Amino acid sequence: MSDNDEQLSRIQDKLDEVKDTCYRIDKDLCSHKASFEEHTKADEKMYDELKRMNDILQSNTESLKEHMYRSDLLEKMCNSMDQRLSPLEVKEIQRDAVRVWWKSKVVLWTKILGAVGGAVTLSMLVKAALVLLVK
Repeated sequence: MSDNDEQLSRIQDKLDEVKDTCYRIDKDLCSHKASFEEHTKADEKMYDELKRMNDILQSNTESLKEHMYRSDLLEKMCNSMDQRLSPLEVKEIQRDAVRVWWKSKVVLWTKILGAVGGAVTLSMLVKAALVLLVK
């Protein structure tokens, strides 16, 4: 009987080991399953973000193509206008542009100096009025 008891004991120990191993495997599997679900959700979020970025990139690409087309068209128009203008007309246009620029700067500085002068005059009048009121 002792031999049978030993064999039964060994079988019971093996069954306990198998049971423990199954429990650990089940526990690891649950952990991996939860981790896999988290990764799946993260992958879905990344896919949505990638899709959004791709849409933006596509829109920007189309906008860039349109911009490049218009830039080329503008460059061609400028070149054709330059070819039509004589050197004398170009010089006159440049002189007019410089004249307009200088005139705008003179007007701006005149306005600034006028405002400063007005502020100084106003401060002097206020000072004189305060002096008269204090006496």
